[in-house]
Amino acid sequence: MAKEQFFLAASKGILNLIDAAADKAGLSRGQAFDDFLTLVRCSLAGQTMEEEYLATVRKGYDKGEKGKRGIDLIVRAFAELVNAMEETGQDILGDIFTGGITYGERGQFFTPDGVAQLMADLTLSDNDNKERRTINDPACGSGRFLLAVAKKHRNCEFIGQDVDHRCAQMTAINLGLNGLYGWAVWQNTLTLECYRVYKIGLNLTGGVIREVKPETSPFYYDAAKSQRSAASGKPRASKIEPGRNEQKQPASSAETNESDRPNPSSGASQLDLF
Repeated sequence: MAKEQFFLAASKGILNLIDAAADKAGLSRGQAFDDFLTLVRCSLAGQTMEEEYLATVRKGYDKGEKGKRGIDLIVRAFAELVNAMEETGQDILGDIFTGGITYGERGQFFTPDGVAQLMADLTLSDNDNKERRTINDPACGSGRFLLAVAKKHRNCEFIGQDVDHRCAQMTAINLGLNGLYGWAVWQNTLTLECYRVYKIGLNLTGGVIREVKPETSPFYYDAAKSQRSAASGKPRASKIEPGRNEQKQPASSAETNESDRPNPSSGASQLDLF
């Protein structure tokens, strides 16, 4: 087994709570971390992702006596994450991901916070905050470069894209908890396949993350491909679907009618995270 290596003091404690939740649910550490990201993302969505939240809780995190369930440990992990981010201003999620989840699988070694901040300082001058800019990272990881830019220039539209859904979720959470505006996109930026899109910023539901249908977002290129095909006389391209190694995700409850959403009083709810 690969050796854990963390650069931030809070990372190990948060991962220990996720491990404990995994044990209670009978799941692996990797699966529990994925579920942790989903639960936190849903909890920041102003109850527009309640269906996905409840489905994740039912994987086994609702077993046991209230206060000692896996979901209760997830609540504690989330609270510690928020506190650590407020105290350090650093990318806790990315540190946990590379130090205790992937161990660098597929070359996923994230740039150290200090190097990311240095690159942001070299790229942007102190005068750049006078006008709004769009800052894009097409292989964003946990959004570390975007956070580094935000420390100098918050008045931007931040866009993070990554082929790994875990990374897109970490970026969405990091942007949302830091009060930033922009997009986190699960997308292959080489083939332009787009799977899920999250818009970041305070919305009318009281959340800071909102899911947008890919085909109505700025990141969906099927319509443009169809127009080019029509102009050239070629058949219209089929709708883009996730690749062989990508799992399709459940549809967001934001796309359902209000009456179709489950009643939170019938079981665990996103409100358990507050």
